[in-house]
Amino acid sequence: MTIAAEKAVAEFDSASAMLRAVSRALRGEDFAHLGQDPARAAAVRASAALPLRLRQRLYALAGGGEGVRPDQLASVDMSAVAHWITGHYPENDYPGAVIGSSSGSIAHVCVAAGVPWLPQTLLVPVHATELDSEDAVGALEFGRRVAPPLLENNDDVILHQMHDGNQDRLMASRIAYFRLKWRRLPRAYEEFLGRALRPGAPVVVVEDGLTWPTTRVDDRHVFQTGAYGGLSAEEFLHGSPAVTEFLRRYGSRRDRFAAPEPDGASPEAEWGFEPELARHIEVWGRRAGHPVVRLSTPGPQDLSAPIADLLRQRQGNRDTGDLLVESFVMLDPVQADRTGLTPFWSVFGSRPCQRALADYVVKRHDSGDPVRDLYVLLFPNGVHSAGAAGPRDWSALAPYVTGKVRFLRGAAKRWPAHFDSLGSYGPALRSLPSKCADLSTIGLAKAAKELSRRPYA
Repeated sequence: MTIAAEKAVAEFDSASAMLRAVSRALRGEDFAHLGQDPARAAAVRASAALPLRLRQRLYALAGGGEGVRPDQLASVDMSAVAHWITGHYPENDYPGAVIGSSSGSIAHVCVAAGVPWLPQTLLVPVHATELDSEDAVGALEFGRRVAPPLLENNDDVILHQMHDGNQDRLMASRIAYFRLKWRRLPRAYEEFLGRALRPGAPVVVVEDGLTWPTTRVDDRHVFQTGAYGGLSAEEFLHGSPAVTEFLRRYGSRRDRFAAPEPDGASPEAEWGFEPELARHIEVWGRRAGHPVVRLSTPGPQDLSAPIADLLRQRQGNRDTGDLLVESFVMLDPVQADRTGLTPFWSVFGSRPCQRALADYVVKRHDSGDPVRDLYVLLFPNGVHSAGAAGPRDWSALAPYVTGKVRFLRGAAKRWPAHFDSLGSYGPALRSLPSKCADLSTIGLAKAAKELSRRPYA
């Protein structure tokens, strides 16, 4: 029996969350508490009263409860997953569509242009309680053992297995991260676009060029030790003082992660784009009469600054002095528009992501167009991961804003295990005053071409 797509695909992941955020926003609905049931959000908010260790344990149990058993992998049908994705959108007369890498900043562009977003990469979490978060070698062998039935029944995907013992420490000992990338345009995508797009409407392909050292397991299965965030690939593979300090903090006897030797490089598991898909989209576009615009970016956060500027231009004469720093899946295009907050999407609460924001804020300060209030959402990954940027790091931008650096609900007190923020950032945004004004729809192809010409740094 085929496993239902919503059961096979992770709910708590970049692609599925951004899919929900965009599809809800196109219906005029915000993304409070990640679009989840209000009762569930209330339970998440109540976690603020629990001691740290219990909060961490419950978070790991909740995340580890997602996904499929290894013996169910043969029943995962990625064609059904593609139908599930397109089913999030009504078949309207769309002026375009976006396909490709996950990106919170691109989610805002989709909403501003009134178009759907279709992801290339989906996460299928696999129950694996025998794994060790510090042992990527063991995770690779687990994947080698259980992945073949999944790949045999889904020949249109490539498996990018990922094991991150740093940011995902609480989860990596409970689930194996199987990220599946389409290498061909799924039939469900073709059918949806054929029915839902206006004649001649453009399709923008977002191609994140981030790569990572990988070990090849099979023809369509690569393994990635670590992930984009606070540590470099070299540190995951060969260690560093920051890695040793992190492992010691959590009582490990290791000085470094156990990692298999890489034999090549591949698109980064979560964010990187598999280029074979773009070629198939271009062939489909020529056949269907839809121009294809390719938008390449070096990494997942490199579009955040130019898109923030693009959205400020769209806001026109509105008071746009305040900046909303979104984090991973904590984003909300509807509330950003309603409040007049300019969104700047941050991939994670890591030091490289904080530095990218700092560059943007300082440049605006030095140009005489400073940010007023800086509202910061920090995604809670539960542990003091190596390379993390805590509230103090983000607060260091205070000299470059004319107002204050503000954290929404709980982050400053309970970071990095402030899981209650996942249920409270929505009410916090809803409580901010409206700055009502009509916002024009942006042209998708024009925006993509403009973004492709803008510097990333």
